[in-house]
Amino acid sequence: MAKKTPASRAITGEVLDPTPRGRAGPIKLGTPDEMRLELGRVYREMRAGTLDPAVGTKLAFVLGEIRKAYETSVVERRIQAMEGPSHEGTAQET
Repeated sequence: MAKKTPASRAITGEVLDPTPRGRAGPIKLGTPDEMRLELGRVYREMRAGTLDPAVGTKLAFVLGEIRKAYETSVVERRIQAMEGPSHEGTAQET
């Protein structure tokens, strides 16, 4: 029998579970490396046909947004460290 893909499951009317299986515990996304590994996992599951590409695309988008937020917070902390304590909590209008 041929391997079931998300497309073949849609044709037969099967409902795909959007929740990844086989996960033990929470997904770690606290470092760029953990975010990269999770994005790779999503990609591999889409390629293998175990994750619906529509769901995988959404997960990849959200992971990208998390990465951007992480990068922004890192840059903000670095700027605050360079400016020193005298500039903390003050906003300058341009």
